[in-house]
Parts: sequence; structure tokens; C-alpha cells
Amino acid sequence: MTSNPYAPPTTELTLVAPNAATQRARRGPALYIVGLGFLGGVGSIPFLALQNPIGFVVVLTGCILGGLVYRIRSRDWPHDPTIRQKQILYSALAVALPPAVLFLFAGPNGQGPAIVMIGLIVGVSVACGIFISGTRRLNIPLKAAQ
Repeated sequence: MTSNPYAPPTTELTLVAPNAATQRARRGPALYIVGLGFLGGVGSIPFLALQNPIGFVVVLTGCILGGLVYRIRSRDWPHDPTIRQKQILYSALAVALPPAVLFLFAGPNGQGPAIVMIGLIVGVSVACGIFISGTRRLNIPLKAAQ
């Protein structure tokens, strides 16, 4: 090995080094699901100000549309077989955490159960967005590349 940065690499180094395309970080649908869910929340403000129930539906469909946008964007990417277990884990967390945290804050009395149900509905819509996003990711696993 030389200290000259302009020297071409030896053939031994290119055989050992993995493909640069497989080194990229995995890009998942979380940004799309959360981003469009947030935009749905912002878009629901005029409906909620008029006490229209459509405002509640706009928030929930934002998360599902985020999963669809990711699925459309990633249609040419390869499937990753390891994603399904992660989707199940993240969906279970999305369904369980919001109601649990809201229960801790709101409690079982008064409007607490209704607030917990709203957290459950939001968690289910996020879980639907996760499953709708599909199993395609930007890069393939290192085992499949070799």
C-alpha cells in the first residue's frame, strides 16, 4: 500500500472491499409517514375549527398516504426480506405506545378513556402506513450483494 492518494487501488483491495452501493444507509418510510401525518394534522385545522368530523379523518389518512407515497417512490428498489419482522415490531410499538403514554397522562377517570382511544386510533393509522409502505428498500443486504 502506498501513501500516494492518486495511485490506483490494487486488485486485492477491490476484491475485499464491498460494493459502494450496498454501503448506503437504509432509507425507510418513517419520514414519509410522519411527515404526511403532520401535514394532515395541519390540513385538518380548518375542519376542526368548524367542528367538522372530516378533520379527524384527514389526520389519519395522512399517515396512510405517507406509506403509499413511499411505496410509489420505492417501486423500482429491490425487496429486503428482513424488513417484515421490523415492520411488525414497529407497528406493535405504534399501536401500544400512544395509548399507554396517554393513559399515564390522562388517567382512567373523566375523559381519560376517550383520550386513550384517540391515541389507539392514531397508532393504528401509523401501523397501517407502515404495512402499506411495503418491503422495498434502497439497497440490498450485503449477503445478497456477494
